[in-house]
Amino acid sequence: MDREIARDASFVGALTCDAEAVRGDADEVVAVLDQALGGRYSLEPGPRRVRSITYLDSADWRLHRKGVVLAHERGSGAGTLTVRSGKGVATAALAEQPSWPAMAHELPDEVRTLVDSPLWIRAVQPVVHGRVVTRYVRVHDTGGTAVAVLAWRETAVSEPVRIEPFVRVDVALAGEEGSVKAAKRVRKVLRRHDSGRFRTTSADPYPDVLAAAGLPDRPEPPAITPDLPAGVAVARALRAQAAALEATVDGTIADTDTEYLHDLRVAVRRTRSLLKLADDVLPTRLTTRYAREFAWLGEVTSPVRDLDVYLLGFEDLTRRLVAADPADLEPFAADLRRRRETARRALVRSLRTKRFARLMQDWTAELAELSRVPGDDTPGTGAPDGDVSDGDVSGGRAGADDAAADGPADPGPDVAAFVRRRLVATAKKVTKRAAAITPESPADDVHDLRKRCKELRYLLEFAEPLCPRAEHSAVVKRLKRLQDILGAFQDGEVQSLDLKEQAARLSESGRAPVETLLAMGELAGTFAVDQQRARHELTAALCRFLGEDMRKRIGALVA
Repeated sequence: MDREIARDASFVGALTCDAEAVRGDADEVVAVLDQALGGRYSLEPGPRRVRSITYLDSADWRLHRKGVVLAHERGSGAGTLTVRSGKGVATAALAEQPSWPAMAHELPDEVRTLVDSPLWIRAVQPVVHGRVVTRYVRVHDTGGTAVAVLAWRETAVSEPVRIEPFVRVDVALAGEEGSVKAAKRVRKVLRRHDSGRFRTTSADPYPDVLAAAGLPDRPEPPAITPDLPAGVAVARALRAQAAALEATVDGTIADTDTEYLHDLRVAVRRTRSLLKLADDVLPTRLTTRYAREFAWLGEVTSPVRDLDVYLLGFEDLTRRLVAADPADLEPFAADLRRRRETARRALVRSLRTKRFARLMQDWTAELAELSRVPGDDTPGTGAPDGDVSDGDVSGGRAGADDAAADGPADPGPDVAAFVRRRLVATAKKVTKRAAAITPESPADDVHDLRKRCKELRYLLEFAEPLCPRAEHSAVVKRLKRLQDILGAFQDGEVQSLDLKEQAARLSESGRAPVETLLAMGELAGTFAVDQQRARHELTAALCRFLGEDMRKRIGALVA
């Protein structure tokens, strides 16, 4: 009977049902359905099936955002892996129990083609696990003809939270005997029954499962209003970044995929920028200590990320070769992988030190205090307080005790006034430096402009809740275009110089043949050309950026 309700062949529609789960008991299922159908049809209970189901996605829900559903179903044996998307449905029978997390290239060929593009470099891992009890019921009309098959499905979620079973009924054709019209009539009768317990729902059960589990679990943005004290608003924004950082640590240590480290570094950069831009509304002791600590964290995470960027773009590098053969670069790739493993071990040691544990423990404690509105005992909203185990970390409350001794910082101006002043000052720096760039300006000046643009970008992200959405989006879009060109300029220079240094190091160590060194030299030349092209595009980009009087537009974002 499973074939009769295959979604890609005979599925007609689905209904949620507020009836209690009965573990697929035939008599009770038939009783509920018979009552809803008003005795118009005769019902024949079919087989009962019990299967576990695990839905998979990346940590940032890439499949879900693209409308792709990947599920592992298992009754006995290793089960099957099924993917559904706008491009079709594919199922692969598994020979052995799968292991998670897994990259797209580790999945069976049948399903990989539908998930490879949306996943890109992220791993899939379980996001929801549950158990589905299905009871099939064949529906006959008064003439004894089978007109539909109903699948009564009770889905219970066990992870990440435990949810009591909920019921949905899938309606399908009854093999060759049925017709779409007759099956839809059955569905219509159920939906219109006086009890109102049957309601239309999505064709795929996944949205119902996610809703029952309260997923995707998107963190609430920090609660920032124009009249909030600036110090409190900044602390709440920093608290959100601390939560984002902590969410990446386990995946970075396990090396689940390279984006965990990337996201960790983004959170660090945003934190450092906010500390720098808001140093006058936060306690001096706090900004001094944590500017130093997060600079350290940026340093220890940098080597692995630099090597990741090389390895992730390695295929693109080989495609740019003209004179050399792609195989000539393999000794270079092997050297990068070897160095990455050494750097990764050092990174993991750093993330397991008392220094890092104390940093995150003290930091979240400080921010929890600073996020409170003076005179209000309610903790500031935003990221939740972090739970830190005692472990072997000593002195974890030192920072918080120091904060209590110093007392809270003077809240100063409200956040709207603070942001308005900072936007005007930062935009002035950016536009002044941008106006000074000429085709003859040294590369250092271009790099300095890139840093100032990045600071402005992070400030605009912080200010977003206070700005008109359309105007904020337009300003950020214009700034991002300039940043992209500045980034291409820096990448061309950095990669060209770095390839020369890498080639010299490999030559001295004797680890690479002359063909590899020549191929690396060819690539260094292409990157130098990239830099020249970006420099040419930069002049036009600066004219577009400055031509819209960006300083005035940015300064007017916050009324």
